[in-house]
Amino acid sequence: MIVKLSPLESKIFGKVCYGFRRDKNKSVETVEPEAEIVREIFGLYLSGNSLEKIQEHLRKQGIPSPSGRTVWSRDVLNKLLNNYKYTFGVIDHTTYFAVEEMKSNRCRNPNRNIEDDEEWNVQVNLNYYGPTL
Repeated sequence: MIVKLSPLESKIFGKVCYGFRRDKNKSVETVEPEAEIVREIFGLYLSGNSLEKIQEHLRKQGIPSPSGRTVWSRDVLNKLLNNYKYTFGVIDHTTYFAVEEMKSNRCRNPNRNIEDDEEWNVQVNLNYYGPTL
């Protein structure tokens, strides 16, 4: 099912990403075969698959990247999973925020849970510049 955004939504949508296109009236609409791949990527991530496993799955399925390459880059997958525009007719908000939560829990920065700004700054200096004198 093709989802069409309203004229106002289409105007503020900005750059059209994978899974969407502009019709002859410049309204944004979904491209269902690509939107289905986007849903699959979100589902695979929510099932606990790493970006590497998703890359491999897409390669084995013969699904080319948005640029037409055989292998999707981790960066493209990561940007796709971070793209709020997919809540406009491709995935629901619950799915988007569930992925955001998983991504924040998988963050490799050991200091990401530090809430105190001063402590954060001390840790950043230690991690990137060595001990400060």
